[in-house]
Order: sequence, then structure tokens, then C-alpha cells
Amino acid sequence: QRLSLKKWHWLLDIGECRTSQLNSGGSYSTKLTIRCNGNRVRVEGNPSRWQRMDNLFGLNTLDDCVDIYNHVLARYDLPAFTKNTRLFHRQTPDGKSSSLFGDGAEITLIDWTQNHMVGQGKEASFIRGMSSMQIGRGREPKLYPNGMTCNWGEASEWAMTKLYCKAFELKKHLKKNKRKKDGTTLEQLHYVEQLIAYCEEQGVVREEHSLRQKLLKRHNLQFYGLVTEQDFHAHLTDIENAMKTLHATHDTHQSIAHQLVEAGAVDTLRKANATLSYFTMWQHGSDLREILNRSQFFEHKARLKQIGIDISRPFDVSRMCPTLKRSEM
Repeated sequence: QRLSLKKWHWLLDIGECRTSQLNSGGSYSTKLTIRCNGNRVRVEGNPSRWQRMDNLFGLNTLDDCVDIYNHVLARYDLPAFTKNTRLFHRQTPDGKSSSLFGDGAEITLIDWTQNHMVGQGKEASFIRGMSSMQIGRGREPKLYPNGMTCNWGEASEWAMTKLYCKAFELKKHLKKNKRKKDGTTLEQLHYVEQLIAYCEEQGVVREEHSLRQKLLKRHNLQFYGLVTEQDFHAHLTDIENAMKTLHATHDTHQSIAHQLVEAGAVDTLRKANATLSYFTMWQHGSDLREILNRSQFFEHKARLKQIGIDISRPFDVSRMCPTLKRSEM
């Protein structure tokens, strides 16, 4: 799985520093924010955009991101981020569980991105189809009114997942750049226009995972130097798993029953037909929670979810996704 890092927040404990906050600007309207409260340095910003005109293909390793941050910190005579080599238990009040801290930099937020090619003009259909699915532990989808963005867990303190049309996003930024009186050259505008044309031709949909502090601490992923890129992969599979189960919805009811058998959701066609009957009721607007008891509802929900149908959400024909050929970039 090809993933690229997009945005990081870092913490670094230091001795003494009198600078409270500063913004370091790079080329192409990029910015990193450095904060210091006297004994800790914090850097926020997107290293994959630093001194680059775009981040369609971002950085691929943790060390690549750290190198950029350290380059900027050196400009202001601030200490560089270093790798953790040891972990220690922090003293806590009686009755409180112990927490860990290291002797190096700590990650407080990290974004991972991946691009998918779904075909020219099919981005909205793909995103709308995916918006019919819960992902992870019951995270509800939020489809934006423009149909070009859907996210799961937007307000979560643990993780947020997003799908969006890359060309649509670039067009919004292009309009902003054209309104600027200075700072954007014709060469840069032409480059972005070419990039938009490429994304439209390929039908690029961006997958983004924002792993936040609570999740990182829960799984001890915050210690730079003691974790690798592979350690994060287990937390980046929700969209891929949903894609594997998403099927075309123009199939006949009989084929849905057979899909349940083929997917291993049931072991007999009789059970598949029973689930199919409740699927039909759901499709006609019935709330199955009012018809089935709790255990029956979740039993049929689990079966249908294996073929990409989520009966916990009201049926919406506009969110039914056609069969699309998807390629990774």
C-alpha cells in the first residue's frame, strides 16, 4: 500500500527558549508554525507542501518529514527533532495509570494520504457510493452538499478519515491564487492548471487519514524513532475494507442472495433469502430496528455489510455506487 505523509504536529522538550511563536513561510504559499512556551518546541504544518508547488505525491517516510522540520528549526537556532532511544514511566498521582515519555520528539498528529484513480468524471459517483457506508467502529459518513467530499469522524479526538475529489480542491485553491495581487506567477498558475487537467483525466480521489493524539498514545505510535511507517498501516485500512465490500446495486434481488452465500456471510441460500426479504423492506423505507429485535437486526446488518450494504442508514438511491474500476497511484 502506497501512502504518503501530509501533515504533522510535533513536540520537543528543550531547556530554555524565549520565542513564543513564529511563522516560517516558504515558496508557493506554504507555511509552518513554530511555537515555544519556554521548555517545549512545537511545529505545526504540512512538510509535504514545503517549497513545493503541490503535494499530489507527498513524502513517503517519517525521516523525510523530520528533515524538513529540522531544516526550518535550524534557521532560528532551535534544537532539531531527534529520535527516541529510550522510554520512561512518568510519575503520576496515586490511583492514576502511569504514562510513558521518551528522550526524543513526540508526534501529536499525523496525516496519511493515498490517491485513487476512478476514471474521468466518476469521482462524485465514487465518493457518493462510499458515503453509504459506515467505517471502522460505527463511524458515520458525512457527505458534503457539493458531493465532492465525504468524511468519517470529523469531530473525533481519535481519527478522521476523508475522501475528496483532488481536481475540485485544486480548482478552489486556483481561484484564490488568481485573486492574489502578488505572490503567484503565471508559471505557477499554468502548472496548477496542468495538474488539474491531469487529475480530471485520471479521476483522482484523495484518501486521507488523520491520526490524532488519543489514538497515537493508545497504541504508542507517538515516539519518533521507535516506530516505523508499517506500524501505522493497521489504522489505515478502513476505506480499503469498505471498498472491497462495495458492490454494484443494480443487481437483482436474487443475485444479492447469491452474493451473500458467495461472500461467506451465510452458509445456506435459505438464510440468504431471509436476509434478502429484510433488505427489500429496508429498500422500501422500513426502519428495521422497529421490526427486528436487537440481535436479529445486527445479525442481518453484519451479513449485508459484507456485500457493501448498510441497513443501519436510511435507503438513499442517490448514494448507490456504480461499479467503477479503481487503480492506486
